[in-house]
Amino acid sequence: MKQFGFAYLTIIILFFAGVFTYKAFEHSKITEKRVVLRYEENYSLTYPETIEAYKQLDDQFSEAKLLEYGPTDSGFPLHLFVISKHKVFNSEEVHKRNFRVLLINNGIHPGEPCGVDASVKLAREILEERNELWQLLNSTVICIVPMYNIGGALNRSEFNRANQNGPEKQGFRANAKNLDLNRDFAPMDSRNAQSFAQIFHQWAPHVFIDTHTSNGADYQYVMTVIEPHPLNFPQSYGEFYSSKMEPFMYKGMENEGYPMTPYVDPMGDTPESGLEQYVSNPRYGTGYGSLFNTFTFCTEAHMFKPFRERVLATYKFMVVTLNFLKQHGAELAVKKSEVNEYLKSKKQFVLQWELDSTKVEHFNFLGYEAEYIPSKITGGMRLKYDRSKPFIKPIPYYRHHNPKITIEKPDYYVISQTWSEVIYRLKINGVKLIKLEKDTTLKVEAYYIENYETYERPYNGHYVHFNIAVRKEIQSINLFKGDYIIPTNQVVNEYIIQMLEPQSSDSFFAWNFFDTVLQRKEYFAPYIFEDYAEEFLNSNPKLKEEFEQIKKADKQFANNPYAQLTFIYQHSPYFEKVFMRYPVFRVFNN
Repeated sequence: MKQFGFAYLTIIILFFAGVFTYKAFEHSKITEKRVVLRYEENYSLTYPETIEAYKQLDDQFSEAKLLEYGPTDSGFPLHLFVISKHKVFNSEEVHKRNFRVLLINNGIHPGEPCGVDASVKLAREILEERNELWQLLNSTVICIVPMYNIGGALNRSEFNRANQNGPEKQGFRANAKNLDLNRDFAPMDSRNAQSFAQIFHQWAPHVFIDTHTSNGADYQYVMTVIEPHPLNFPQSYGEFYSSKMEPFMYKGMENEGYPMTPYVDPMGDTPESGLEQYVSNPRYGTGYGSLFNTFTFCTEAHMFKPFRERVLATYKFMVVTLNFLKQHGAELAVKKSEVNEYLKSKKQFVLQWELDSTKVEHFNFLGYEAEYIPSKITGGMRLKYDRSKPFIKPIPYYRHHNPKITIEKPDYYVISQTWSEVIYRLKINGVKLIKLEKDTTLKVEAYYIENYETYERPYNGHYVHFNIAVRKEIQSINLFKGDYIIPTNQVVNEYIIQMLEPQSSDSFFAWNFFDTVLQRKEYFAPYIFEDYAEEFLNSNPKLKEEFEQIKKADKQFANNPYAQLTFIYQHSPYFEKVFMRYPVFRVFNN
C-alpha cells in the first residue's frame, strides 16, 4: 500500500508538473510572439498588430474579451475589447449591477494614432501588472474600439500627415469609402458608423473618449481637448459636468505632468485672438454622444510634439477619466438616470445655438510668441512661432451661446415606411417606432420648406442644406398599414428631435435624405391652363384681389405672363401638395 501510495503521489506530482510546464510553455509562446509597443521608437501599431495585441490579452486573461460587431466599409469587422474585473461581459448585466462604462474609440482618423497605442498600453498595464489601475475597475467596465477606421488604417504611408511630427508611418484620414468618419455620426453613411451605433447603444457608456491628434497653431501643451459643452445637456447635468468633471479633468492632467487646454482653434491667426467652445453638432462624435447624455471628449494631442509624448498624454487622459469614475461615478450614474427620465417629458428643444460674443472669460494660456516674417518661397509674409519665447498670458475664451432656433416637441412624429433609410437609422439608434396595423387618416402639423441654401461643393458625400426656413400647415394625411408613429416620450428624445426637425443643423433633411420633395413632378401648359386660370380667379375673389395687388406692386411679375399663371397654378387644386412638404409630420394630442 505504501508503494502504491508513493507511486500514486508521484503520478500526481508529474501530472501537475506537466500542466505547469505546459502553461509556462504556452506563456513563453505568447511572450515570444507578443506584439511590442514601439511608440518610444516613433512607431505606431498597424491594424493587424493592434488586433493581435488584444487577441493575446483575450487569450491570457479571463477578465478580458475581444468581441466582433458588424462590418465596416473595408470588409473587416468592427472589434470591441472589453475589460471587466468581475468577468461580466453582458452589457445588460453590467448596467443591472450599476457598473459605469467607459468607451474609448481609436483610429477614427488613423493618421492620428495616439489612442491606438495608448489604449493597448492601458489594457496591458491593467491586466498584466494589476497595479493601482486595477483598483479603479471595481465599478467600471472599459470598452475599447481598437481601430474604428480600418480602411484608413490599411492605407498606411509616411506621407499621410504633412504637418505632423511622427509616427514614421500612419494611416489615412478617410475610410475605404473616402468618408471622414468624424463627420458621419449623423448621416451614418458608412457601415462603420452603423456598427458603432450597435456598440454605443448596447453598452450605453457614461463617458466616451474619441482619440485624435490636433491641427493648427503651435503652443506648449501636449494635450488639448474638445470637451462636453454644458448646453448640450439638460441644465442639471450640464452643471454637474461644469462643477465636478471639468475641473477634475484639468487638475488631474496637470497633476500627471500634462497640463491641458481647450482645443486650440483660434478665432484669429493666433491663440491670443481667443478660443471658442462649440456646442457640438451630431455629425461629430462629441455631438453624437451628447444626444444620449454621454459625456464625450475628443482628445487632441498636439501634432508637433513627439509621438511618444502624444501617446503618453492620451494614456494619462484615460487614467484621469478612470479616477474620476472611481471617485464620482456613482453620482454620475444617478445624474444620468435622472436626466434620461427628464428627457421623456421635456417640452422645449434648441435646434441651433449662436455665439454670444458679449460674454467672454479668460484663462492663462501656455503659448509661444508669434510674428510674421518674409517667406523665402512666396515673397509674402508667413506666420512663425518662436519656441525660444514661451509665454503664460490670459487669452479670451468664448463659451456662451444663446438659443437661435427653439421648437416645441410634438407628442408624436409620423413617417411613411417609404423612407426606409431614415427608419433604419432611427432604429439602430434606439428609437422606438410603432408600426400601424391598418390604414388610417390623421390630422397633423405639416412643415413646408419655405427656403434653404445648399453648399456648392460636396461635404462628405452630401450637398448639405443650411439656413432652412419652414412654415406650418394643419392637414389631414392618409397613412397606410406599415407606416410608423414615433412617440416622443423616449430617453432618446434629443436624437429624435435633432434628426427629424428639418431646421436642425444635422437633420436628415440637411443631409439630403428627403431631397426628392424639393422637386416638382407636375406642370401646366400655359395655352391650355389659361382658360381654367381665368375661371378659377373669377370664382375666388380674394385670390383675384391678391393677384391684382401683386401685379401693381411688382413690375417684373406684371411683365411675366408665365409667372402670373404659375401663381394661379400654385393656388389651384392642381398644384401638388407634396412639393416642398417635409414628409415627417408632427402630431399633438390636444
